[in-house]
Amino acid sequence: MMAPLGRALSIVWILAPVIGQAQYLRGVNVSQAEWGDPLTGRYGPDYSYPTAPTFNYFSSRALGFIRLQVQWERLQPTLGGALDPTNLNYLKQEIAWAKAAGAVVSIVTHNQARYSLVLNGVETLCIIDNPCGGNTVLVTAANLADFWVKMSNEFKNEPAVYAYDLMNEPHDMGVANWSQISQTVVSAVRNNGDNKVIMVPGDGWSSALYWPFDNGLSAWIHEPANNYYYEAHEYFDSDGSGTYAMTYDQELANNPNLKYVGTYRLQFFTAWCSSNHVPCYLGEYGIPNNDPRWLTVLDNFLHALDVAQMPGTYWAAGELWALVPGCPCSLPSVQPSDNFTTDQEQLPTLLAHLAPGSFRTASAAASYGWALAPGELVAGYGSRLTSGSGQTAQVQLTDSAGNVLNAPLLYVSPQQINYQVPAGAVSGLVNVKVTDSGSTTASGVLLLQNVAPTIFTANQTGQGVAAAQIQRVKPDGSYTYEDVAVYDSGSHEFVASPIAFNGDRIFLLLYGTGFDRASGAAGTTVAINATQANVTYSGPQPQFAGEDQIDAELAPSLAGAGQATMTVTVDGVTANAVTITFQ
Repeated sequence: MMAPLGRALSIVWILAPVIGQAQYLRGVNVSQAEWGDPLTGRYGPDYSYPTAPTFNYFSSRALGFIRLQVQWERLQPTLGGALDPTNLNYLKQEIAWAKAAGAVVSIVTHNQARYSLVLNGVETLCIIDNPCGGNTVLVTAANLADFWVKMSNEFKNEPAVYAYDLMNEPHDMGVANWSQISQTVVSAVRNNGDNKVIMVPGDGWSSALYWPFDNGLSAWIHEPANNYYYEAHEYFDSDGSGTYAMTYDQELANNPNLKYVGTYRLQFFTAWCSSNHVPCYLGEYGIPNNDPRWLTVLDNFLHALDVAQMPGTYWAAGELWALVPGCPCSLPSVQPSDNFTTDQEQLPTLLAHLAPGSFRTASAAASYGWALAPGELVAGYGSRLTSGSGQTAQVQLTDSAGNVLNAPLLYVSPQQINYQVPAGAVSGLVNVKVTDSGSTTASGVLLLQNVAPTIFTANQTGQGVAAAQIQRVKPDGSYTYEDVAVYDSGSHEFVASPIAFNGDRIFLLLYGTGFDRASGAAGTTVAINATQANVTYSGPQPQFAGEDQIDAELAPSLAGAGQATMTVTVDGVTANAVTITFQ
């Protein structure tokens, strides 16, 4: 998050591609380990570290570049001292989880070029290379360099740590010079024998809009590995802070070209990067999810980021955001809700602007959770996956045991390939490669677990009325089949067809995928509102490969219940919630 903007611009540069970046990463900021007071914050109630599903979720969506927030004071409680073993172990666990999910991490100190000390019993925020608590400089560039050298000693040989992000949003540096400070730290890391990527933020809250004003017209980093990025941040509200204190209509009144504000602000940074022939990165950008019109602003901005071929990480994600609405500011996150089962509304826009060559796979029944199962029907998404008829396309999976398996293809187009995960794939991280005429066109990862149930819905979204049938058994033993959804020509959607009991026994036939390896009816529950159905079958659907089926007798007490939410759990794993309706 940034401080409010307060300056006028008179320069307009042309948006230009950044030199030398044919491939770029896209991902999210994971923000929660930096929450709370840096000295008195308590692990648990004030801050925490994310768990494995957060890394699994974003990696499976091809957003596996994680800008992971930490606090300098927590990792190094004494300037120049040893790293704190407790917080270091938390961080190492995060990196292990990221690695297991196929993600990579950029570690960033969320400190704005400051460090908190207790002076005369009072917590005092000291700016690097500035007098603090009197006339003495207590926190120096050498201290920051010492911290990153110690971090380098821990992570220089860990491939899942993709980058060191030196400092989040330096600003108001007083008598200090951020260019000199950042050069000091970069040189110290390189002198430590570490050639890992380094993200170098700019002064002035790293503002993309004011980048050339706050950082000068020339690049300043010199280092032998030539493996670094300059990093800017950008938000789209009128003051650029990312707090979005005003409504969309209020913002629009201030700026009639609001939908292009992101493109306008980005050009000052991209032009600087291009003229200096240096690689650059957008470390933060984000919108509120309280008005869908912001999605157009985000989409236009991301198109400009695509043209610039620039990596970027959305602000923000993290499990604490899902627990406290709108916290720690009014910008909601892209962290999924409902135990990783419900995507935030910004996600489809982010997925439309993934890095070139990305291939992400989701269940054919629902874009849901993060895990898939061997034998599951899935849909893979990308761009330019194949040319021509698609007859030369192939999806190849390398599972966690090193087995290389070709997936059966069900549908092929340049943007989408529907396929079945090979039944013999071993659970764990799976690398996926798409080829066309032998040439690789896209790649990605998916995560397999033994059971990953999803239920088909009539509108093919994974939400709403189930794509299901009922078997009506009459008192004389005869039976008929009826659909629980019908097509409505007015709305052009499927709507519920209410179920009437009429003295008959009613058996629900649900269709899904991802649970043919499950333990069967004994391990399956179907709850409709608070009423349990009697499951009589759970397993493969006998006619269609990859499709699974659940049969359950409905309780007559459901008569008159109206629209009811149905929750299916298979071997302890809950599927997407769907609906059926009773009269």
